[in-house]
Amino acid sequence: MSRSAGRNQQRKPTKDDVKEADAIRPGTPEAAQFGISDRVQGHPSPIPGGQKHLSNAPSVRHTVPVPPSEPEIYMGNAHGVAPGSHTNADRVELQRGPNTVHPPRPSPTTRVEKPLPIPVFLVEDHNRNTVRSAAPYHITVPGNTSNPVRLCGRDPGRTAVMLLNESTAQDVRFAQTLRDLTGGGGALLPWPTNSYQKIETQDELYALSTSGTAATVSIIQVFEKDL
Repeated sequence: MSRSAGRNQQRKPTKDDVKEADAIRPGTPEAAQFGISDRVQGHPSPIPGGQKHLSNAPSVRHTVPVPPSEPEIYMGNAHGVAPGSHTNADRVELQRGPNTVHPPRPSPTTRVEKPLPIPVFLVEDHNRNTVRSAAPYHITVPGNTSNPVRLCGRDPGRTAVMLLNESTAQDVRFAQTLRDLTGGGGALLPWPTNSYQKIETQDELYALSTSGTAATVSIIQVFEKDL
């Protein structure tokens, strides 16, 4: 045996070294003295005649994924730029070069495609298609010794009520509620008038003669409806 036979051989650990190695965690400088590491390849070494050595896991270089561009709006494109020339994919091709082989890359998250905006123009005729209708009738209003009579009911579709006192000597008072007519209350509808009194209301109206004699009131309800 030559004098240099044991120079290139690894020192065998003693019993004390084994006890100390059991208390050492892998990955620390102390563990590196005994060859304790998470990255140590298994024995035997893949290299013929080699010893156990440290190695790093192979890594693959990936490029940054390019997200898909927003859908282009072809109408009203500014500055005379042709549609389809300002997308993210076109910019990437200009930087990397066309017709080149790119390594595999992770695809971006799939997103829901938004619908393209559609121009909408509101067109309305200046002539409103409205139907106006009238419901004429007359009611005998009792004297002030009786209960008031209802001239019209509540109707949300009505626009106005027109009243005319047909009597030649009896005035009539009208109000929105029965309580408003007590004690001579309410508004006066005199008999000398010869034209209708227009009242824009959708609520009820009650009437009562100012004397003990009954009176006749003509009523026209006006309705308006859009087609």
